[in-house]
Amino acid sequence: MRLGEIARATRSAVPRRARAALPLLCAGLLAAGAAARATGAAAPPASPAARPARVLSATVKGPITGGTVEYLEAALARARTGAFAALVVTLDTPGGQLDATREIVQAMLATEVPVIVWVGPAGARAGSAGVFLTLAADVAAMHPTSNIGAAHPVTGAGRDVAEEAGKDMAKKVENDTAAFARSVAAARGRNADWAEKAVRESVSVTAEEALRLKVADLVAADLSEVLAKADGRKVGQGASARALRVAGAAIEPYEPTVRQRLLGFLADPNVMAILMLVGMLGIAVEFYHPGMIFPGAAGGFCLFLAFLAMRVIPVNVGAVILLLTGVGLLVAEAYVTAHGLAGLAGAACLVLGTLFFVNTSAPGDWFDPGALRLSPWVIWPTPAALAVLLAFMAWNIARVRRAPLRLGAPGLVGAAGEALSEIGPAAGEAFVHGEYWQARSAAPIPSGAAVRVVAVEGLTVTVVAAAPGKG
Repeated sequence: MRLGEIARATRSAVPRRARAALPLLCAGLLAAGAAARATGAAAPPASPAARPARVLSATVKGPITGGTVEYLEAALARARTGAFAALVVTLDTPGGQLDATREIVQAMLATEVPVIVWVGPAGARAGSAGVFLTLAADVAAMHPTSNIGAAHPVTGAGRDVAEEAGKDMAKKVENDTAAFARSVAAARGRNADWAEKAVRESVSVTAEEALRLKVADLVAADLSEVLAKADGRKVGQGASARALRVAGAAIEPYEPTVRQRLLGFLADPNVMAILMLVGMLGIAVEFYHPGMIFPGAAGGFCLFLAFLAMRVIPVNVGAVILLLTGVGLLVAEAYVTAHGLAGLAGAACLVLGTLFFVNTSAPGDWFDPGALRLSPWVIWPTPAALAVLLAFMAWNIARVRRAPLRLGAPGLVGAAGEALSEIGPAAGEAFVHGEYWQARSAAPIPSGAAVRVVAVEGLTVTVVAAAPGKG
């Protein structure tokens, strides 16, 4: 069959009305496909739009130290990689280390993740170093009962820098810190004049006053209210500026790692001092009683933890030398005749070393008055108890070393024993000092009788009869 005939047969098989409707059907299908493509191109992906907003929550409570730096930098990295809408930092601090504060502020200013700092909960404060963290936030919030301010640099012992390093150094530290405060406040559009006053005059304000002075952006009683009030605020600068969308966001807490918890625990100078003293005690006990293993291992572990703590707390090297000297003198008391002078000198070195262990005089290192101050219960009782214990051990060792020799032949004379056989002028056997000896006696001694050694010749002891239980 030719092609023409096939076409005519096909046209004849299809009804005329159906043939007329075919062009309309094709046009409808083409229009529907075009509309579907246009809709698919214009609509965003469904999954990101449907995903609820999340914020990461970190908590800083206590002095700002190197451990705080590690914790907050890790939280910022987690917020960035986890696509969180913001990082919320709940802050309650009396102050902290200047170097650590600068590191945190630099990280907050450089990150792409919006940072919200909330000074809370009730009664919280953003003192000293906390002022800079609050000023550096994209959104600064405060609990109604919180306060902020008093950022004048002082030493760790709470004294003015001028008392420790002189007026010139104090002025340099103050000017540098004031300029730092102004620059951070200006970068976030906050009250730079007040920030400088907080450094130079140690001014402190309540939450409502901070809001009025444009130091804080909002006042909120809890994190949910913080997010609700922060929603829609502009964050970022230039091309990266955008509106913050965090109202009703899910709050996920950021838990510190074991390492970060350990650094936070070791950041207490009292803990570090006790670890140092206990570590030295363990090493000293190992010297007194070699082979015990446990005291030496425990002491070494405590010293390791103390050295870790030195990463976040400034330590006076001279004080460490004093502590080592004190332990050395107490150990020497057991081996030299010093009539107790070495022990007394060692105890004095331990007390003085503990007293000056933490370096509280470095200018500008610490904002918090007394943040590094050791407790009197650590300065006096702990090294004193350690000195008494080591002195007692040294006295016992010295007493044993100076006692008459009780081993070998001289140690057998006068010792009590038991006749294992009949002993006479010829020969016999006796049990003395846990050992079996050849024995002889001028007078016959029956088997099982108590004997006392009067002389030793080689491997033979000369014994006499003794009353049972006496020697």
